[in-house]
Amino acid sequence: MTPRRAIGALLFASFALLAGACGGSDGDASDSKDEDGTTTTVDDSASETTTTLSDEDYLAQVAQITTAIEGAGTDLCALSEVTAAGPPEPANTAQVEAAVGLYASLLNALAGTLPAESSANAEALRSSATTLQSAAADAGYPEDFFSTDAVTTALSGEAYDAAMTEYQTIYSATCVTEPPAGGEPTETTVPAG
Repeated sequence: MTPRRAIGALLFASFALLAGACGGSDGDASDSKDEDGTTTTVDDSASETTTTLSDEDYLAQVAQITTAIEGAGTDLCALSEVTAAGPPEPANTAQVEAAVGLYASLLNALAGTLPAESSANAEALRSSATTLQSAAADAGYPEDFFSTDAVTTALSGEAYDAAMTEYQTIYSATCVTEPPAGGEPTETTVPAG
């Protein structure tokens, strides 16, 4: 399973943060370093170029997104909006650790958006966050962590699926408006993803 598919399962297409941060492919790639230490990876199999940030810049982006997640509180639409963009694919152990922490924060924040009567679904999301963090720590935060079975295990199961189904239902009812006559539905606060 590719990182994009594994993390894409987390918050569906509306959370571009996850697809952006863990995008990429399993093809051949070559790296080159700029003078400032920034690495540019060219994926020869897909003609795709991704820029890898220095640890300092990567951690700063993660901190900024984490602060925005905290600021969104329990407003699901605001949470969707602040997570519409994210850091690029993590390139080393420190960046993987930061990305895992970010996704755990996002899962916990999402749990907080569910209504009080959905405490079992909220707990399933919190449990997935804990499982994801534990699996990453146990593995030592390898660069390929997001393509491992541990991610699939953390982000699957009946309880997780039920929680994500409820999230999607609430998101669709709350954040997506009805289309004008002859048009397509639009999202109230979330860019198309």
